[in-house]
Amino acid sequence: MSQNKPTRREFLKTTSAAMASVTLAGQASAAQTRPADTSKILNHNPKMGYRRLGKTGLMISEISLGGHGGHTVEDRVPVLQRAVELGMNYVDNNIVEECALYGKAMKGNRDKWHIGFASWPEKLTSEYEKELSKEGMTQAIEDRLKAYNTDMLDLWRPVGATWGDGQTKQETMLEISPRVLDMVVEVFEKARKQGKVRFLGVSAHNPKVFRRVLNDYPQFSVILFPYMFLTTAFKGDSLLDLAQKKDVGVIAIKPFAAGATFVGGTPTKFEGKVDTRASSLLKAMLAEKRISAVIPGVTSPEQLDQNVKASYERDKPLTEKDKQALRECTENFHAHLPARYQWLHEWKTV
Repeated sequence: MSQNKPTRREFLKTTSAAMASVTLAGQASAAQTRPADTSKILNHNPKMGYRRLGKTGLMISEISLGGHGGHTVEDRVPVLQRAVELGMNYVDNNIVEECALYGKAMKGNRDKWHIGFASWPEKLTSEYEKELSKEGMTQAIEDRLKAYNTDMLDLWRPVGATWGDGQTKQETMLEISPRVLDMVVEVFEKARKQGKVRFLGVSAHNPKVFRRVLNDYPQFSVILFPYMFLTTAFKGDSLLDLAQKKDVGVIAIKPFAAGATFVGGTPTKFEGKVDTRASSLLKAMLAEKRISAVIPGVTSPEQLDQNVKASYERDKPLTEKDKQALRECTENFHAHLPARYQWLHEWKTV
C-alpha cells in the first residue's frame, strides 16, 4: 500500500492536471485558427489583433503594456487611457510600487484590463532560496491585490533566474530547485481556490528554467522570456515548439533589447520620444504566431501609437523601409548592447 502512495511532489504536480488538460491539443489548435468571438474579448478594438494566451483561454492584445515606465500617477494616466483607446487589454507589472502606481492610474478602467504581476524582488534562484517561503509568496499576492484595489488578478508569474541585484553567480542562473517550484505551485493552488489568482506563469532570463517548468509542472499556463526583433526559432528542439505542445501562452519581453536597438536614434524606452522604427520591428515579430503578445516598455502615449501600428498593419508585408529598420537596429544591437545585457545574445534563438 505505502509503495503505491503518491509522493508529495507527485501530488503537487498532478493537483491541477485536470484543469491544465481541459484544453486538448486539438482544441487548442482550433482555437488558434478559427475567428474569435469578439464579444468575449476584453476592450475589443477592431483594428487591434488579439491572440489566445495558451490554455488560459484569454484573448489578449498582441501588443500589450509592460512596466518600468513612468514615476508618477500623473504620467501614467495618459498612457493607460491611450492604451485603452487603442484596444490594449493586458498589462504586466513587476514591483509592488509599480502595481500601486498603475492601479491608481487606471481611473475606473480596471474592467478593461487583464493583469499579470510578479513577486519582485523575490526570485526563484538557489541564491535567493533561503529567503523564500510560502508565507512570503502569499503576502506578495495580497500586496498586489491591495495595490490594484481588487479581489482577483489574472496571472501570478514569479520571477525565475534573471540578471540583476542579488544574482551574483552566473552558474546559479541555471538553478531552480524542485522544492521551490513545489512551493510556488502550492501557494498558487491555494490562491486559486480562494479566487484571488486565476492562472500561474513564470518569467526568467534563462531558457533552461522554462524547459523544467513546462515538462514537469502542468499548473503553469504562461511563460515570459526575452524575445527580440532579431530572435529566430531554433530548428529542432525549440522552446516555442515545446510551449505550443503544452498549450502554454508565450509573452515576449525586452523586444528592443533594453534600448540598445535604437542607439544612433532615439532610445524609445528611456526617453518620452518616438522612434518610428519601433513599429517595423514589432511587425516583424508578430509574424511569429506562437507568441501571444509582445510587451514593450513605454513612457508616453505617442510611443503606444507607434507600437500598436505594428498590429494595425500586421497583414501588410514588410516594406523596404521596414527592412532597412531591421538592418539598422540589428547593427545597433551588435555594436552597442551594454555589458550588463550581454546575456541577451543567448536569446537570439529560442
